[in-house]
Amino acid sequence: MNKSILIVDDDKDITDVLTTRLRKQGYSVSAAADGESAVEWVHIHAPALVLLDVRLPGISGTEVLRSILNVRPETYVVMISAQSDIKIAVECIKIGAYDFFEKPCDFSVFDSKVKQVFHQIFPEETNGVKRDLGAAYKYKSLVGSGKAMKRVFEAIDIAAKSDTNVLIQGESGTGKELVARAIHAQSAQKDKPFVALNCAAIPENLLESELFGHEKGAFTGAAARKIGKFEQANGGTIFLDEIGDLPLSLQVKLLRVFQEREIERVGGLQAIPIQVRLLTATHRDLKKIVSEGQFREDLYYRINVFPILVPPLRDRKEDIPELFNYFVNERRKGQPVVEIDEQTMLKLTEYNWPGNIRELENFVERMLLHMGNRKHITIKDIQGLDSAGPRSEENGSSETASDDRMDLLKETEKGILEKALADAGGNVTKASELVRMSRDSFYRKIKKYGITR
Repeated sequence: MNKSILIVDDDKDITDVLTTRLRKQGYSVSAAADGESAVEWVHIHAPALVLLDVRLPGISGTEVLRSILNVRPETYVVMISAQSDIKIAVECIKIGAYDFFEKPCDFSVFDSKVKQVFHQIFPEETNGVKRDLGAAYKYKSLVGSGKAMKRVFEAIDIAAKSDTNVLIQGESGTGKELVARAIHAQSAQKDKPFVALNCAAIPENLLESELFGHEKGAFTGAAARKIGKFEQANGGTIFLDEIGDLPLSLQVKLLRVFQEREIERVGGLQAIPIQVRLLTATHRDLKKIVSEGQFREDLYYRINVFPILVPPLRDRKEDIPELFNYFVNERRKGQPVVEIDEQTMLKLTEYNWPGNIRELENFVERMLLHMGNRKHITIKDIQGLDSAGPRSEENGSSETASDDRMDLLKETEKGILEKALADAGGNVTKASELVRMSRDSFYRKIKKYGITR
């Protein structure tokens, strides 16, 4: 079994610490201080894993990554980045890097990432269980086999491999929290807490206490110490839904939390160190509210390191039959199978579902209540659905929001194509098979986005 690792970093202190740690765990470790010698070493010795610093003297880490993947496309590369280089590290993942970690490094996270790489290389070492991406994301109602959801699943896969901040965007009812939970469930923190908070559901005067906790006597009614959501999530993941509704006063404090990696309870005098993964979501156009002064620009860039767009149901109608059957089966467990005719299913797919998946789920529940014990769904059971599909204000609002969604879709698609090419070692035929696209369509897409092989 090839357990060789190459560390590429011009900081000898970091190289020495990581080398010592990895050798104690049974790995064969070598080091290089610059990109040129790293590429030469990879070409000759073919290490299983390369730990590559984003910033190097001479050739940049990004260019070294490209060279390594050209020389040895089967090599796993994990980027080493400072906090200020996270955006570059995410770009490297799109190019073909497997993951990245921040320095200074949490050694438990580092060890977990290295083990994860070797579990990928040698799946037989993990009780013969190979990773099934399709099954991994059958998380509650996060189902769908269409192209739009495959892009979301790809983005989840990338996000789960790193600790970077993720902003999940999409209309109400599209399943943004399910995406956040799927990221956590596939991450290195999956055995640690997942704590969710809807910023729009808590009154502003109570929100700070919910986030950071409070000490006894901090304000009227504070009869005992309260542990906030950040402390509850320590070591794991915190998910802040509807982040666009967070008051400006708390935006400043949230920014400080991620700069200082510590919190203070309301009425407290002691700083409490925390280590959490931040996932956020919103249905609002954050760029617009930043320009209007309702959301801090520095916080926007802090949370929007890796964006994921969850498409509305009207843009993934091919998934409606699968979702419909899923909800029906969930509510009739242990009961006879319910059948639906083609005309009725066609009517369901013609409807625009302005409330998205949440509306579909509620509709199925009402429909089954009215059906009683009948086993066949007919057109009469879905009377009242308007095939034109009323559009809510948020769904059909501004051209700017639509343009932003298209930009995000294009960015996500480009990243998926680049990653597929990297995984296939530049072979277009193999890459097109990985994303289940025809070879001709794949060629057209990479030409459209200016992607080089």
